Amino acid sequence: MIENKKTSILLVLKILEEYSDKDHYLTQQEIIDKIYERYGISLERKSIANSLSLLQDLDYDIDKGEKGGFALISRLFDFSEVTFLVDALFSSKSISGKRAKALANSISSTLSKYQRKRYTYLNKSTDVNRTINEEVFWNIEIIDEAIAKNKWVEFQYMDYDQNGEECLRFNGYLYHASPCYLVNNFGKYYFLGKRSNYDTISVYRVDYMKNIKVFDSRERIDPMTIVDFKNYNSITEYINDHIYMFGGEVISAILELKNPHAIQYVKDWFGNNINIYTKDGKLMARVKCNKRAFFYWAMQYSEHIHVVSPEDVVQEIKAAGEKIVEEYK
Repeated sequence: MIENKKTSILLVLKILEEYSDKDHYLTQQEIIDKIYERYGISLERKSIANSLSLLQDLDYDIDKGEKGGFALISRLFDFSEVTFLVDALFSSKSISGKRAKALANSISSTLSKYQRKRYTYLNKSTDVNRTINEEVFWNIEIIDEAIAKNKWVEFQYMDYDQNGEECLRFNGYLYHASPCYLVNNFGKYYFLGKRSNYDTISVYRVDYMKNIKVFDSRERIDPMTIVDFKNYNSITEYINDHIYMFGGEVISAILELKNPHAIQYVKDWFGNNINIYTKDGKLMARVKCNKRAFFYWAMQYSEHIHVVSPEDVVQEIKAAGEKIVEEYK
């Protein structure tokens, strides 16, 4: 039980945070009653009035209602911001359902108890198909520590056996990599690192990384000296060219857009990294993208686009299409 009545300003703030908002105002007597109910402390009206005045002086947005009563209006996050953040958690498959629910509850705790009731779907967050690796935030912390210390990381990588059960890839092989960047791409976290036996960047799902540690015996490589990043001014430019987080060659491709809807699909994936124009009455687009990523993207949207060039990608798509037809004969 709290015994020091000098904490009244904090108690008043806690009660306003929990029980007031723009639709719910509390009189001074109601604040007194709730403080006694929750903390076992009896305060006088004068103490409540002084605390409310001090909180307003400290720039807390406490409104006095026209019909009496007080309410804390502005919060760390407003309702729309909490809605966005909670929805982003639900859409992410990088964290487990248990962690997503805990984080959503923490974020929504900045609202009043009445506003939190609108998040009844929190209980369904564990129904989403998510990662089973509970270590993802720990992994991010270790990677960040390695970057801060200018060191490499050591880890094992998760895989699945023929029964669909989790196992370690290559019988627990230890990977070593110089960390370059952490990227959140389409709801999943990716680790971009340089391994000693490869010239280019290797990409790993953070939620698949297991037993990660800082590898103190090697100094981190400056990412901008690695061949994959030399032609980029920022990691943002790199990501725009690597929509599926594949490493390797970046190409310039020309597409014929079969229908107006195709413009939306191209813009959604490539943003402003495109040039749309008309040629011989046909709607065309030039895009810049990682070659492997572009191949899979073109296969996915083949109903709406036709790849004109480069020729080797056209031939790869033809071969893949023929293989699929043969497979389903």
